[in-house]
Amino acid sequence: MVVPYFEFTVMNNEKMLLAKAWDNRIGCAIAIDVLKHLKGEDHPNVVYGVGTVQEEVGLRGARTSAQKIEPDIAFGVDVGIAGDTPGISEKEALSKLGKGPQIILYDASIVSHKGLRELVTDTANELNIPYQFDVMAGGGTDSGAIHLTHKGVPSLSITIPTRYIHSHAAILHRDDYENAVKLIVEVIKRLDKETVEKITFE
Repeated sequence: MVVPYFEFTVMNNEKMLLAKAWDNRIGCAIAIDVLKHLKGEDHPNVVYGVGTVQEEVGLRGARTSAQKIEPDIAFGVDVGIAGDTPGISEKEALSKLGKGPQIILYDASIVSHKGLRELVTDTANELNIPYQFDVMAGGGTDSGAIHLTHKGVPSLSITIPTRYIHSHAAILHRDDYENAVKLIVEVIKRLDKETVEKITFE
């Protein structure tokens, strides 16, 4: 395979970041930053950040990781499709760069868990963290495999709207990234045993 050589670039609008393979290096970066923000914080959870393999060919790494960890709650963090990309209509992708991380209502692999989704959006509303809803008729994220493991795991995909994914020159917005990290950190702080049980059994 041959692709153009491409360096990470901060664009003239310094909020816009251009790089190869944001899918899914940005997911790994989110997981790392969430763990950094939680270090030293008082919360009752054991938190795993997992970089999986073979997501694009069957969500295979997510399946084996979830079997090993046996999570109570899971977030799939990934890129999403930006609707403000030339050639993409609002019907195909609702989200725009800089308007917040995407909360995926459904994709081809999962219908998001209602209770977990409401906890996430309630937290975002309380803290004035912007977010966008999106749906994808095709494709999926690791949440699609995780939610089917063991007795079922309440799962939700939180993604970063990105232009030109699967190319050597994808673009995303720094604010969407930072707001995704902030939102996941704040949700984790609220996930005590009682909340998890309420989400799981409602």
